[in-house]
Amino acid sequence: MEPIVLWQTKWSHDVLVPMYLFWGGLCAGIFLVAVLADLVSAKYRPFATLSRIAAYAAVPSYVLAGIFITIHLGKPERGLAFPIFFTNYNSWMVLGGWAMGFGGPFAVTYAALHYFGVRAWIRRVVGVVGIPFLIWLAVNTGLLLSGAGFVPIWSRRYIPVIFVNSGILNGLAGAGLLFLLTRPLIAAYKKEGSYQVVLHSVSLATFIFEVIEAVLLYQFLTFLASAATQPAPTGQFIMVKGGELAYEYITRFDFCTRFPCTRGPLAPWFWGGVIAVGLVIPFILAVGNFIIRRWESIIAAVEFALILTGGAILRFVIVWGGDLKAPLAFPPSKWPIPPIGG
Repeated sequence: MEPIVLWQTKWSHDVLVPMYLFWGGLCAGIFLVAVLADLVSAKYRPFATLSRIAAYAAVPSYVLAGIFITIHLGKPERGLAFPIFFTNYNSWMVLGGWAMGFGGPFAVTYAALHYFGVRAWIRRVVGVVGIPFLIWLAVNTGLLLSGAGFVPIWSRRYIPVIFVNSGILNGLAGAGLLFLLTRPLIAAYKKEGSYQVVLHSVSLATFIFEVIEAVLLYQFLTFLASAATQPAPTGQFIMVKGGELAYEYITRFDFCTRFPCTRGPLAPWFWGGVIAVGLVIPFILAVGNFIIRRWESIIAAVEFALILTGGAILRFVIVWGGDLKAPLAFPPSKWPIPPIGG
């Protein structure tokens, strides 16, 4: 029996959710960079400026994430008064609201402590305590989607991990890019040596998380291509070819010649945006920078900007992939319906 493929046009037209996922993950990642750089600065002072730059950047990232998710809710007053309205703790959206509610104040407070020059040990304590809340925000950006078990692309096994790693990668890239752009304004980096140590450290960390992201995406695609979660119909909207269809939807350019698509295949976005722009080109630039060390600031800035672009496109691809639902292996008319009234 041919499966019935279910399609929807809701997610392929959505911009707010991908933007929330991107800015929320970026906020968490750049906050983590700020705190870790602050801790390192206790022994090596030049990292203090990187910490301050990243701490300031976490605040607008948090604000933008809050704006996008609040508008998406349809009733912004519920988002603003989340302790009153967000009480369904079985919902990842509710838990995400609480993550925003708890994580944001730490990001704002930490930036304020930097700005007003409060004692370093107080600032570092606030930062370390805030890390779990901001990391939970990054994790929730993945759980928010993967909680929908009937969407093959929104894998519960891989999407949360991919989004957390991508958030940290974007945080490193964002902090590195701002570090490069603000260098002419910062007297502390007039000495070439201290500037290069910080840049090389950020570049190396970014390179490591690029490799991790490539491995995770490979595992994710392999999982989709070979996933066979249920050998027989169960009534749970899961069947053998659900993952295979999701894999083809992301990777095949001719997918819409075989199945009806409202947006067109996601393959150009995935291969061109996520893989080429977000991973391959930055990887080549990073390797070249490690070897040649010429024009390293310009090359690193381009690398960081491409990583951020690829991170944003990744969220769009995953969210837009929600249009494809797990196929039904049987006609809906044969779906078992319990009798009414016993």
